[in-house]
Amino acid sequence: MAIADFHLHSTASDGTSSPAELVALVAKQGVRTMALTDHDTTAGVEEAVAAGRGLDVRVIPGIEISTDLDDGGEAHLLGYFASTESAALQSQLERYREGRQTRGLQILRNLERLGVSVEWERVLAIAGEAAVGRPHVARAMVERGYVTSVGEAFDAYLRTGGPADAPREKLPPADAVQLIREAGGVPVLAHPEYLADVDTTVELLHDAGLQGIEVYYKNHGTEAIARFATLARRHRLIAAGGSDYHGTKDDEHLPGELPLPAPAARAFVEFLDQAWAAKESASGKQPQLTQAHQTNRGARR
Repeated sequence: MAIADFHLHSTASDGTSSPAELVALVAKQGVRTMALTDHDTTAGVEEAVAAGRGLDVRVIPGIEISTDLDDGGEAHLLGYFASTESAALQSQLERYREGRQTRGLQILRNLERLGVSVEWERVLAIAGEAAVGRPHVARAMVERGYVTSVGEAFDAYLRTGGPADAPREKLPPADAVQLIREAGGVPVLAHPEYLADVDTTVELLHDAGLQGIEVYYKNHGTEAIARFATLARRHRLIAAGGSDYHGTKDDEHLPGELPLPAPAARAFVEFLDQAWAAKESASGKQPQLTQAHQTNRGARR
């Protein structure tokens, strides 16, 4: 079990646990430092940070942004922040969330043409306060009996490029890296194993300002870890790690169930702290502890 997990999702996007419930699960799993990286929103951060204070868990504010590659694939960028108050960041995230609703409606129309009838009102109820995502549609499909699991819904209908999938507005990956950097964050490439040409993508994003790569992903074996660790060293990128926990699929790994060594976890947190301090210094501010720094600094063991 890892002592840290830097890739987790809550009901603020498409997870099944509220931010506070997620932090409680993280603590139960023995994880002492976590990042909340909901899709296109930081709405759950405040609740998670507050829950972390009472459970001796350091909560790092984060996001996950999907981007389009020229080869037709996607690259997902994780951003880690000392503060999420950037107006430019929040404006872009709001546009993303609006795009998710438009996409959700189109997905339901596509499903209807395939003989799968799902009510929009039920999808909204499942999403709650979160922006609609494909997992919410998948859960509605399970309820109606069209599929037996969220995984089956994605495999048969909702996967990227699948028969019911629909496009939505996304930033080019280099622009997403710059958005995170300009908001004072540290951009990290998520789950590189899903990329068709990871070497070319990493080179492109490194030139744009990428600072890390998810070397230790939930299902990375020894070979994958060695490959991505070598790639990280070649481009002087920090190695990150996460379970990508949502709570929506049968084959998911629980928080902390990933091959992230304690020294690598501590090195990543130290890198974040140094990057944030350098950003404050460059802006002419006196380096100071932000909310993320203040929350359970001792939870890095």
